[in-house]
Amino acid sequence: MSNEMRQDGYINLMNKWGTSKDPSEAYHFQRELMTPDMELTTLYTDNGLFTRIIDAPAEEALKQGFDLGLNDQDIERFVSRSLDDLGWEEHAATAMKWARLYGGSIIVMLIDDGRGLEEPLNWKNIRSIDELHVFERPVVWPDYNSLYTSDIRNYKGHRRGGGFMKPQFYDVSSIYGSFRVHESRCMVFRNGVVPESVYDENYRYWGTPEYIRIRRALQDTITAHSNGPKMLDKSVQAIYKMKGLAQLMGSEFGEKQALKRLEIIDLARSLLNTLAIDADGEDYGFQTFQLTGFKEIIDATCNMLSALTNIPQTILFGRSPAGENSTGESDMENWYSFIARLQRLVIKPNLLTLLDVIFTAGKASGDVAEEPDYDLKFNPLWSMSDTEKATVEKTKADTAYVKAQTAQIYSGLQAIDPSEIRAALAKSEDFVVEDILDDIPEEELLLESQGDPIENPIPSQQSTTGEGLPPVPPPPKGNQDASGAPSTTGRGVGVLVVRDGKVLAGLRRGEGTFCGPGGHIEQGETPEQAALRETQEEFGIIPKELIPLGSVTDVPKPYLPSDVFLCTDYDGAPKADDQEMQFAQFMDPSKVMNLIEAGVAFPPFAESMKLLLSSIG
Repeated sequence: MSNEMRQDGYINLMNKWGTSKDPSEAYHFQRELMTPDMELTTLYTDNGLFTRIIDAPAEEALKQGFDLGLNDQDIERFVSRSLDDLGWEEHAATAMKWARLYGGSIIVMLIDDGRGLEEPLNWKNIRSIDELHVFERPVVWPDYNSLYTSDIRNYKGHRRGGGFMKPQFYDVSSIYGSFRVHESRCMVFRNGVVPESVYDENYRYWGTPEYIRIRRALQDTITAHSNGPKMLDKSVQAIYKMKGLAQLMGSEFGEKQALKRLEIIDLARSLLNTLAIDADGEDYGFQTFQLTGFKEIIDATCNMLSALTNIPQTILFGRSPAGENSTGESDMENWYSFIARLQRLVIKPNLLTLLDVIFTAGKASGDVAEEPDYDLKFNPLWSMSDTEKATVEKTKADTAYVKAQTAQIYSGLQAIDPSEIRAALAKSEDFVVEDILDDIPEEELLLESQGDPIENPIPSQQSTTGEGLPPVPPPPKGNQDASGAPSTTGRGVGVLVVRDGKVLAGLRRGEGTFCGPGGHIEQGETPEQAALRETQEEFGIIPKELIPLGSVTDVPKPYLPSDVFLCTDYDGAPKADDQEMQFAQFMDPSKVMNLIEAGVAFPPFAESMKLLLSSIG
């Protein structure tokens, strides 16, 4: 028995746990071999999937453009024309692609400032910017000897700040020529940040190529997909049975005879599609193999590659994500967050530098009077489809309709004068009725509520203060509960739904009074069951809790006593059913009390509110 030792002392020589032969401890991470730059180039030009991984984020980050927050169309046209002349979008996308492919890249700006490429940019003498040129990391060498040398005067008044811990020069050795350029004339694109102790010094300043991170996952994905057709071809296997085959193979010429027989059978299948075999000594057939689990393996490799690249499968493979409850919404959200991070960390600093140069040159040429104080923001990455736009517009139209009807109701209640509504519309079409009420002094509201009783709170069609509203039906008759419906048990229920200190209420279609959810208790129902049912029917929400507040008995006939419940937690979004109730909204308790004092609140609802206020002191 071997003497296996562990620091924790846990070993099992029967199943090898805790020993050197334990499979669970055999794994350790080993860094990938260095990938030559020429191999990266070949992968990009020859491997379509890898090309898509490199290109997709760069193209997406620049697709929707940006906004400078300026209200001057002349300046916006100048910026757009200048960027188009320089080919900014194409060059920036290329620089980002090379940064992802090789780890980094630079864009050299050819600026007319009276100095050479190797000299610091003279911001005070910029006359024009003529061209942009992209160079990838393999042909660019930072001058590490100048990392700790900086002349802050070259950046005074501009966004770049100092150049400490940045190379002051880059040596470019392109097939089109070699030169040295000062960093103030460059826009630098880096694919992330790596520690100083990174094993390959070529990536120390720039970043790591994407291929190094995804090599294994990319290999597994491509292998899994390429093996699919091969496995399909092998899923049907021909089986040839020969009597005495083992004995024949043992003879001197048995192997040649067996192979010759197989060749004859294959040739007959190919040419004649017919086989002639010995009925007594031979048999020929096919065996089919199931490919169960192969699809899951392909899905797993696709998921891994998608996770490592931050690219959703809908974009990377043109297919929906696999698995249960896979809608792809979270994948797209992560994708847009990833692109927004690239915009913020890579594109924005370089674009700010280029815009500074463009505005300085425009001021020198007279195209702009002064460098504007702009605020660079990228346009939203996601845009709505025509169907989604139509839905939003319909929602806006419905909201405007409800607001108009609400304003009409308040006008009919004499809570708001029509002139106040017109004044609010003159300020902004997006007005809120409650905001108009907030602008009315509290003294006026109290005086209005103490005036003559409102016998017909919702005006008829002939009313001059509320045109278009239906006439008010006569008051209900007979034994009725808090909802106004005939009761079968002699009692009703009311529910006070409270959110953020406001009470849910709607306008009753039958009487034109404000009320919360409530109704009669049917035979066989408990008060809690009736409260749940009525709240769901009238306002489309399901209470998670019902707190008993007590009962209201001091209600005028023909209304019945009701049990009152408080609800502060519910599922769903309140919406009136448009049959019994309209215009669902959360109202401040003080405004509810004003409606009660004005006589336009449903009597059982009014008593329920008084019960609530007395309960909370």
